[in-house]
Amino acid sequence: MGAELKEKKDQQEEVERCLTLIQSRNPRDRSFAAKCLGGLKTRPDILIELLKDPNGFVRSAAAEALGRSVELPAPEVVSHLLALIDDPNNYVCAAAVNSLGLLGAIQVADQVEACLDDEHPIVVQAAILALARLDPHRIEARLVEFIQSEAYLIHLAAVRVCGWLAQDACSGFILQALQDFIKADARQDLKLPKLYIEALARLKVKEAIPTLVDIAEHEIGLRSVAVEALVEMNAEEAAAILSPLLSDPSNALRRNLIEMMLQADYQSALPLVRPLLKDKAIAVRETALAAISKWGDKVSVDDVREIAFSDPSPFVRPQAVIALTRLLGQEVLLDLVDLSEDLNLYVRRAVAQCLAEVGTLTPEGKAALLRLAHDPETADYALEALQAHDLDALKPLPVQTAEIVAPVPKDLSGVPELLNALEAWQGALPTLQRNFHLDELAEVDRALSTLILYLRGALNGGQE
Repeated sequence: MGAELKEKKDQQEEVERCLTLIQSRNPRDRSFAAKCLGGLKTRPDILIELLKDPNGFVRSAAAEALGRSVELPAPEVVSHLLALIDDPNNYVCAAAVNSLGLLGAIQVADQVEACLDDEHPIVVQAAILALARLDPHRIEARLVEFIQSEAYLIHLAAVRVCGWLAQDACSGFILQALQDFIKADARQDLKLPKLYIEALARLKVKEAIPTLVDIAEHEIGLRSVAVEALVEMNAEEAAAILSPLLSDPSNALRRNLIEMMLQADYQSALPLVRPLLKDKAIAVRETALAAISKWGDKVSVDDVREIAFSDPSPFVRPQAVIALTRLLGQEVLLDLVDLSEDLNLYVRRAVAQCLAEVGTLTPEGKAALLRLAHDPETADYALEALQAHDLDALKPLPVQTAEIVAPVPKDLSGVPELLNALEAWQGALPTLQRNFHLDELAEVDRALSTLILYLRGALNGGQE
């Protein structure tokens, strides 16, 4: 309740400051005050008064703010905005048209449609965007015309609306525009090509996949958005081509690429994804965890365990707990017991949920679950585990037996060195991707994983 009162007090103080600024002789102060009032969604009466300001920038700011400060029905506001369509300042007119669109004032659709033929591009741009919100059918027939306009603002608005309305008729023009931009090698403004890529992704233009792959490989500044588009389009064929970029310096690019590998279930990328569990970027580690978990990579157990116990991000650790449980199954119980008293609330909640996936509870496991069930902060998360286990008939852990029991060497003196060598070999696989096909590396990785897991098990007195 105290926080709510403080918020109201702070808002009132901000409104009072705006009311003071409105009295300023400096038009920048008055414009700033109008924008602030719009952001606060208050005092439309003051904004209406500012529509009469002699300075065009102030009128424009007030008109724009009105579109964000009220909701329909607001006949007085709509009436004043409609009157501004004839304002001698084109920016004021455009702001009024845009606000009418934001308000959803369908009753003025005819007047907004008439602005499509205005001689000033900024007014036409506002009319295109507003009409797409008010009555999309009125704009659809002219989108191909506007998308071919040489006026930057009109072209930009048309591309955006094509994406909004999923207009397939425009897809060919957008793809050609993107290809022309790349050929022109113009890098001053990346807003337009990013918009092309986003629109192509929304339109699911499969013909754009080769172009997007090329952009992801070579075009600095556009690669991440191209990979995002390929992920959105479920372009599985791009996964193998782009896998070498998993070592790229861009955090966003690495994260998006792992998501693509996951969508395509491209497990051959495992040798390249595994090292990303130690990536400096939180989002990359999170996505790598998801991949390791989905692909059941038991070689990564130690790394996942380290993340679960000591990752610097409090939000990555719970995800590692879940991944560790999926990788180890019953064998995760000791880790869950240790983590059940962790200081991180989210880790304890993850433990409570994961205990439901453990087949049989030891006395220590039972005690951990009951602690979590009696803790108000984790009780709700322990419900499924409580229901999953018959705590009145608790049985000891069954002996884990491998399906195929391989002989354990009697002399294990050389095993640690061999294990270190195999782990180093596996860790170096990503550096070999330029000389070998990724499927070949993946096959070597699988063989190494089998040996590594067996030797780790031998050193621990039994197989993992």
